[in-house]
Amino acid sequence: MSIQTNKLKINFNIDAIERDFAFIRLKREQKNYFGAHQLDRLLGEEYQATSVMWQYSSFAYAMFKRPVNTYELISKIRADDDFSDDAVVEAVPRTYWTEADVCISEAWLAQILLNSLASSRSRYRQFHYCNLTGALLIVPDLNSKDGDIIDAAKVVINRDYLLNVQIIRHRKLISVQNEIKTGKIASESINKTPRYILNDGTGTLRRLLPRDGEPDAKKIYVQRGIQGKKANRNFLDFSSLERYEESRAGIMHYVLDSFREHLSDYMSVALSPIETLRAVEKLTETILKIPNVQSKLDGQMIHIVDRVNSEDSNNLVQNLKEAISPYLSNNKFLTNGNQDKHNSLNLRIIHEADYYQEKGETDEHLASSPDFRRQHVTIESTEAFPNNAVVKTIVKELLIKRDIGESNLRLFDWSKLNANRKWTFAINDDKSKRIVFMDISPDGHFEFRKLDGNDLFGHGEYQDYVEIINEAKNKEFKTHLFLEGLIISEDGDKNLIFRTEEITIPDLTNIKKLIAEKDAKLPEGKQIGSELALIVEQCFAKAFETENYKVNLLIEELRKIGAQELLKEDFRKMLNTNLGSTSKAAAKLRNYLLENHSVRLIFPKDNQSKDALFDSSININYFGETDSEAYYFVGDRRENVQFSFKDACHLRKVVAVDGTKLIFKELLRTMNVDFVRTGQSTVVPFPFKYLREYMKFEENKENRENRGI
Repeated sequence: MSIQTNKLKINFNIDAIERDFAFIRLKREQKNYFGAHQLDRLLGEEYQATSVMWQYSSFAYAMFKRPVNTYELISKIRADDDFSDDAVVEAVPRTYWTEADVCISEAWLAQILLNSLASSRSRYRQFHYCNLTGALLIVPDLNSKDGDIIDAAKVVINRDYLLNVQIIRHRKLISVQNEIKTGKIASESINKTPRYILNDGTGTLRRLLPRDGEPDAKKIYVQRGIQGKKANRNFLDFSSLERYEESRAGIMHYVLDSFREHLSDYMSVALSPIETLRAVEKLTETILKIPNVQSKLDGQMIHIVDRVNSEDSNNLVQNLKEAISPYLSNNKFLTNGNQDKHNSLNLRIIHEADYYQEKGETDEHLASSPDFRRQHVTIESTEAFPNNAVVKTIVKELLIKRDIGESNLRLFDWSKLNANRKWTFAINDDKSKRIVFMDISPDGHFEFRKLDGNDLFGHGEYQDYVEIINEAKNKEFKTHLFLEGLIISEDGDKNLIFRTEEITIPDLTNIKKLIAEKDAKLPEGKQIGSELALIVEQCFAKAFETENYKVNLLIEELRKIGAQELLKEDFRKMLNTNLGSTSKAAAKLRNYLLENHSVRLIFPKDNQSKDALFDSSININYFGETDSEAYYFVGDRRENVQFSFKDACHLRKVVAVDGTKLIFKELLRTMNVDFVRTGQSTVVPFPFKYLREYMKFEENKENRENRGI
């Protein structure tokens, strides 16, 4: 089965582009075009650019619809004092960049053509394109909203032809100014920030230019987030057609359709498939289920430490005891007090750091030590209780700290790897300028090591590894490969793990088709109670007696409605209430309506449908293997798929270095765990989580030693 990614396959029709458009290139020697209002001026009535484009560097581009006298246009721009810092020349479109030409080519040519969609005067049904300061934003329709916050989608085609959607938050200037007055943010943070205004006629944002004067601050927007509230959207939401179109994958789908509808004369665009032959590790491990946790905790004391000592914290102690109790085989292993205990997993209730700073008190947050294993929960975050996911997170963090304290893997059965040699995992600690290693023996016991340039005995080993790591990190901007870790076999094979910016894309066409079928109105002849009652009777004409009672209740209720029209959602609820949403009778009726009347009541979520639609978003997939490199991605668990995917799956690249063998495939099971990201699998082998926890422990230990504590 083919899987697609966000990498675009583009074929340009350069002749058609040159026929219809002219291009100019602007260059600045001392600064780039970030926030430059000159780009937005080119879009106005004075210069009438069709689109402008800037992503990074000292170059920006503008595209103009022919006929246009480029000599006169360039002369006019050069004579404009506003462009005195810019070197302006004509550029030609090319499929590939050539040093001989001043050209716009490859991904940047695709981007400026895409940006031209903003020049359309027509209103799109739900979204509106805006070409702002060289970028393309898609603004949601605000007709039914107050518009205080606009979360626009920035659409970027990067230099590797990867189509990305980023959510950029814009807020009314007056709201931001109120935060400045209250001291929440500094005025300097928005002084040079571009101002935008919302065009009531087209529903688009445009740059506020000097010629506009000073409009009402209530109508001005600035790009600014809200502290502690990230602007984000689900990668994919298939609960309804509206939610789908608002998701990042839905916006990608919308953009791809726009390419085909409006820009097909100039380029053909398609998503790239990846190799279909791949090794799949089904995500099945459920270590954090209560029976499994009970076995891991058997005989282990958990001690709740109340360092706040208030009525609220006392209530929290009781809530925690009630929530943690099911994970223990006996409640005698769960205690509480106000001091940490040896040989216990200590769960400390404290305040957030801001509280101690404001009060001038010593922060009660204490790192784990060889004598004490600690996990913290703040009294200010108690709104999350009772919450099963939060409790699971607390328990698994305590168990990870126990493993680290005992230098033994008890959360994961290392013998499942059938390893008969030592495995080593390593990451670079940028703060301490050290490389930290975790050596795991075949029986699951492990030890941490640290190497730096001052270690006489390990200096040669340090130099070998630091050169590998530094070479990879120094190439990140050029390769767009971001180093996440190093794996070493006992035989000396070295594999680097990189995160790429390439993401997998599910079967968007069929997903949208199914959502539209589900959301569609009941067809004519099947809209009133009596018509639906007849269909139900026909479905169960040969039904068993055990079904008849509930079926008859549904039929009678529909008959009572008679000639009254019924919405599909109301019929769906009526079916679920009378037959039970998961009953065989309900499934039979839904299938009958679909097969005989083309009426879809639910989005299909059986295992076969999930595999077909979301193959690119579930399980561990390993592919593209050569002697020295391979790719993989880690999706969600199939049973976790409900109505959305929060995040996209990034492809990761594994590279064998120094002429060594590719060994990563032997470690795929180390990502089939649910204790790194609670309830989800981890995207890199779980020992890297242990390494990060150990590094935190060492950092806190050194900080306390430096303070003489």
